[in-house]
Amino acid sequence: MTKDTTVLYRGHGAASFTLRPKVGRLFPTPNSRSKTVNEGLMLELFRRQSVDRLEVASTDDWELLAIAQHHGLPTRLLDWTRSPLVALYFAVCKEFESRDSDGHPLREDAKILAWRVHKKDLSKRLPKCGPLKIKKTIRYIPRIVTSRLRAQGGVFTVHPAPTQVFAPSGLVRLQIPYDSRKELKGSLFRHGVHEAVLFPDLDGLARHIEWCQTECY
Repeated sequence: MTKDTTVLYRGHGAASFTLRPKVGRLFPTPNSRSKTVNEGLMLELFRRQSVDRLEVASTDDWELLAIAQHHGLPTRLLDWTRSPLVALYFAVCKEFESRDSDGHPLREDAKILAWRVHKKDLSKRLPKCGPLKIKKTIRYIPRIVTSRLRAQGGVFTVHPAPTQVFAPSGLVRLQIPYDSRKELKGSLFRHGVHEAVLFPDLDGLARHIEWCQTECY
């Protein structure tokens, strides 16, 4: 690694997954006139209905989109992390991540992506058009506006065409055999990487206690 580059990581629970933002993998409701999900409307609904639930008030659409992404809203963002261990956890944390055409879970290998990139100049301002009108993919390092961002070392790429697969140069893929998933999850726990750490709220704590005290994956 050189002084002007860094490595970002991402974990995929199924090796067949592609680099495509969640909003680009979903379809609108049957009564919609559009063939794509109305991302702008979802962001506006999130803005109006999240005010009393935010840890820190967001300053713009960039931050609001990052917060929404971290809480499960489909967006044009892809999550990355500076930590390979965090990426590994997200690759193996669930027993199954994919299903066949009949809905049956698949015993599919997991995957870690490692992407060498030039370090980002934080003094450069974000495009004034906002995240929903950008013309090219950019990297976005948000303020630490949620505890999850800090815990997960969160970084994002923001995509102008979320239905398209992202295929950057310099990407390395590491396959993880399915039969190794559970053992790796246990090893990560012993190294302090688990649900209660990566999701430092009551939901994360409850899931972690369940994992520790019951017979589950």
